[in-house]
Amino acid sequence: MDRTERAGANGGPCGTLGGGVRRSVRYAVLGVLLLAGPAPAETLDTSMHWALRDSYDRKADDARQAAAEARVLGGYEAFLPTAAYVVTHRLDSNIRYSPDFTSTPEAPIGIDTVPRRQPEVEAFQLSLPLFDGLRRYHDLESARSAAAAGRELQNDKTQQILYDTASAYLAVLRDRTILRLRQVAIADVAKVAKSVAVKLEVHDATLADSALAESRVTAAIAAHEQAKANLLASELALARLAGPTANPSGLPRIPSALLPRSLDELRDTLLQTNPRLLAARLNADSAASSAKVAYARFSPQLNFVFAHTRQGAVSNYPYKVRDTSAMLQARIPIYDPGEFADVARGHALADQRSFEALDLERTVLTQASTAFVQRTSLIVQTKLAAKRVRRIEDAVLGRKMELRLGSMTIVDLLNTLAELTEANVAKINIEFERDRITYSLASAMNRLRV
Repeated sequence: MDRTERAGANGGPCGTLGGGVRRSVRYAVLGVLLLAGPAPAETLDTSMHWALRDSYDRKADDARQAAAEARVLGGYEAFLPTAAYVVTHRLDSNIRYSPDFTSTPEAPIGIDTVPRRQPEVEAFQLSLPLFDGLRRYHDLESARSAAAAGRELQNDKTQQILYDTASAYLAVLRDRTILRLRQVAIADVAKVAKSVAVKLEVHDATLADSALAESRVTAAIAAHEQAKANLLASELALARLAGPTANPSGLPRIPSALLPRSLDELRDTLLQTNPRLLAARLNADSAASSAKVAYARFSPQLNFVFAHTRQGAVSNYPYKVRDTSAMLQARIPIYDPGEFADVARGHALADQRSFEALDLERTVLTQASTAFVQRTSLIVQTKLAAKRVRRIEDAVLGRKMELRLGSMTIVDLLNTLAELTEANVAKINIEFERDRITYSLASAMNRLRV
């Protein structure tokens, strides 16, 4: 296993002894890694792999799906008969009659079989519903649709984790590059400030020039501190997803297969493969099946009942009764409180899920189309930003030459250096946003894999 056995692998619940030992091992290994130096660089695919493996969010979603699959199993079991062994033990019982003919002279002569107490009963009972107005069938269909929707939600959760990891991975690379740019900017303005200090000693520069140069050094240092803070925040975000030893190695190559070639292709693919849309439609189907269950309360019920019963003595004459019966039991409902309300409620919930699915489809298509247009624009902006950086680099060389010739001021050079730094930062941010949107589109199309 990579990453030094991934710090002892991922253990069970935190409350267990094993989980505590594994956490101790993980922190010990992390401490060794920190003392030894930076963690080995890893690719985006590796970070995605560990993010999926260690995600508690995904494990929680897997548990939710296990419950949905269990509901399907329960739907199948509903077609099986119910069986029970029943034991009734009498604690106290005394049956009295009014008038009490058992104690009068007119009492019947012969064996006294008049019940005087409740019996003790042992019974085996079996009941098989033969027809229930298709209640069990619609319950099963609802459960199956809900489970299928849950599987799509699992896909959506996987895509979301992969996208979040890719975004965090790219953010770390972006902030590392910006931090290096800020370091170069400090060195550039410090060199200018040093040159101004030398000229000030020979009265070839003014105090204003010196103060301005020093202020630019201070501003560059402040920007560097902000870049360090941003990098730390990005590294923490990546560590939350891919582990504390995650260390991006470089910009990943984005496969062309991840990207749609046109808006029409994007929309067609989303309608067919987007996990959230598929889950919403299946949830609407599940709600529609659940709405049909309410109609079963209006239908006749037919059950097969088998019972084998043994009763103890209930009169002064000791005897036992054994009864073995097989019966068909029909129930024709006339009115049950709340049955009409349940029908209306079921239909309202089904309509709600259907409208939510349609609204989600409209929202997802709009968001993805917007992202596609933005990405197309960002590709053009990236080329323009790179061109702008090259032109400003040429301007910096020209400013330095003009300054030596005396035809340019310190302010002009400092402004040009600042503009170069900000142009580079803008270029890096545009590239990050372009790549982030690319992974966002791939996630929406259910195409991210590890």
